[in-house]
Amino acid sequence: EKRLYFYKLKSHQDSLLVDHLKFVGDRGAILIENKSINFKYSKGQLQHTAKVIGYCHDLGKGTKYFQDYLLGKNSVKDKLKAHAFLSSLICFYNVKEINEELATISYLCVKHHHGNLKNFVDDMYIEDSDKKFVKEQYKALEDEVNTICNELELKLPSLEEIDDLIEKLEDILDEYNDKLEDNNDFEKYILIKFLFSILIYSDKEHAIFREKNDITYDIPSTLIDEYKIKKFGNQKPNNIRDIVYTDVIENMKKSNNRIMSITLPTGSGKTYTCMSMALKLKEKINKDMKIIYCLPFTSVIDQNYDDYQNAIKEVKKVNTVSSKDILKHHYLSPKDYRSEDLYYQGNEGRFLTENWNSQIVVTTFIQIFDTLFSNKNSNLIKFNTLSDSIVLLDEVQSIPYKYWKVINLLLKEIGDILNIYFVLITATQPLIFENNEIYELASKCEDYFKQCKRTKLIINENPLDKEEFFEYVKNITENNPNKNILIIVNTIKLSQELYKELYKYKDEREFIYLSTSIIPKERKNRIYNIKHSKYKNIVISTQMVEAGVDIDMDIVIRDIAPLDSINQSAGRSNRENRGQYLGEVHIVKVKNNNQYLAKYVYRDDILLQATENVLKEKTIILEEDYKSLSDMYFRELKKNLSNNESNKLKELIYNLEFEDICKKFKLIEEQDKVQLFIEADDEACKVWNKYKEYLKIEDPFTRRDKLDSIKGDFYKYVITVFRNKCRENIEYGIGYVSKYQLSNTYDEEFGYKSKEEECIIF
Repeated sequence: EKRLYFYKLKSHQDSLLVDHLKFVGDRGAILIENKSINFKYSKGQLQHTAKVIGYCHDLGKGTKYFQDYLLGKNSVKDKLKAHAFLSSLICFYNVKEINEELATISYLCVKHHHGNLKNFVDDMYIEDSDKKFVKEQYKALEDEVNTICNELELKLPSLEEIDDLIEKLEDILDEYNDKLEDNNDFEKYILIKFLFSILIYSDKEHAIFREKNDITYDIPSTLIDEYKIKKFGNQKPNNIRDIVYTDVIENMKKSNNRIMSITLPTGSGKTYTCMSMALKLKEKINKDMKIIYCLPFTSVIDQNYDDYQNAIKEVKKVNTVSSKDILKHHYLSPKDYRSEDLYYQGNEGRFLTENWNSQIVVTTFIQIFDTLFSNKNSNLIKFNTLSDSIVLLDEVQSIPYKYWKVINLLLKEIGDILNIYFVLITATQPLIFENNEIYELASKCEDYFKQCKRTKLIINENPLDKEEFFEYVKNITENNPNKNILIIVNTIKLSQELYKELYKYKDEREFIYLSTSIIPKERKNRIYNIKHSKYKNIVISTQMVEAGVDIDMDIVIRDIAPLDSINQSAGRSNRENRGQYLGEVHIVKVKNNNQYLAKYVYRDDILLQATENVLKEKTIILEEDYKSLSDMYFRELKKNLSNNESNKLKELIYNLEFEDICKKFKLIEEQDKVQLFIEADDEACKVWNKYKEYLKIEDPFTRRDKLDSIKGDFYKYVITVFRNKCRENIEYGIGYVSKYQLSNTYDEEFGYKSKEEECIIF
């Protein structure tokens, strides 16, 4: 359109303020228009609110102070060039006539759009200095701001109204805070995050691209069916994988639940089954929906991403798959993004990746739960993209018990409000939901477990001290000379001592050591060697081997652990099902001075106690009974564990204490650990030198992009150790072991030597 007025004010170096505001407001309204949301406010009200928020969010940039700052005049006081508070006041002024709650939320969204959401109580008070500065800024608004407001149909308060406006705002904030005392659902929490996300998403999208980035949903619902035919041919569907597949799909067609589960034994093809189910669910709902597939470990993500990517390649008949079809996102994945004809890196690639701009996203629990519980701008930008999605939570048993209750409440409510379907997938289904709240898609799951006859647990009731344990393991290895044997213990120290002890009696088999004290690059090599070795192996490991390490052993010996960990360990035995109960899983209890070593790792006594209770007086448990054992275990937990943590989080959510919620919700227990970079080879030297070089880059955005580009290579050499066992100095938040220190600090077999293991020698 031809503009009669000549606009001069800028929002960014190369963007007119009026264009930026118009894009962000209009884009916010369009994003909401396309979503199936169900708040107490109508979609029209929310679209209007989002539009006003977008139109107002940078109006404060229309001051002489900010414009001077853009021109590079350095004399401008920080407080005077700031624009968020002034913009949030104007926004509040425009929404308050329509609805006071929406005005309050609009004020918060604009005020914090460059930072993180705060506890509501911290937003109630407006500093005297802010009141003073905002009036000075108001006087410095350029005349053009009036013209912009006319074009965007906004009202601008007069200078005389400012004091009254702030007083009115404080009254309304105070009143709103009082009402929070009676709040007993999560809708306010979800609404604030949703509108905040719409704003920061549209704002950054315009700043980076100047245009919308939408995706076309065109992956066929028959993707997995077609791929299976191409891969396996038209087999008669009579094996367990096909039976399970049909069962799950048929039950999805009957279900109207937002919360569903798929409970299946390992090795029954759940990777393809759950994806096919999600694609067909989308077709049934007849709506464009994102599929978000979440796993607890980055190691498994790469494998599943490759499986799905191959399916898309085959069925779409393409050589490279566009990121618009499938995207991988975790802290180590590169932030590059490729569409059919373009390749995005840096800021653009990061925006598209971190906002899950794709039909299928493969990501971590951390990413999804940070979006649900965090207050941080960088996590919340994609909150709005959760609406209209199907979320597959695989290995859901790894969610800590203390959060079950709050996750139960949040998923039920956010599912209804934002049109999200959740599917909980696992072999050991935790009791996060009651039977009447969740719909099991594998309706014959009891039968599937009954048909599993790959492994058996052999329980040793009597605790063993270290020497007795070594003797026990030695007997098993000597009596089974042609078997692959995996021994999993709970501490690195014990794993190293056991390795040295067994090595004295070494036979033809390969000896392989695994633990987190070895750099990831070497771990990967060793796991590859286990899978592809011509010889039989004896593998000695810590529990890191449970985290999605796909190896197949004959005998597993496991020091006691919570039952879901024992289940994971059992999954490493007779994986390929070479015949009835060929996998033996020996459970032992190793003690030191009458204390189980397991207690050093699993500090929550109740988990170990519940495991002991369900294993009590049993000597052999067959795989067909694992499901009922695991159900008993989770019932024990539900009976004995407290909901304190969940209840505290629930109250914080009711009271909109965004910062405290973020601090309180920790999917992984915080331990006092530090990261160490081990300069183990020439490639490590190169990547460390690049890292040091990139750290010196002055521009923060360029620095971040450069550091991101080497992240994948860099972390191949990083291990995590307890601070009190680390002897290196920590610089830039990371320790460094140079190649010259290797011989003293890093053992080729065992990895990092902590303070207490000064000399590990044979």
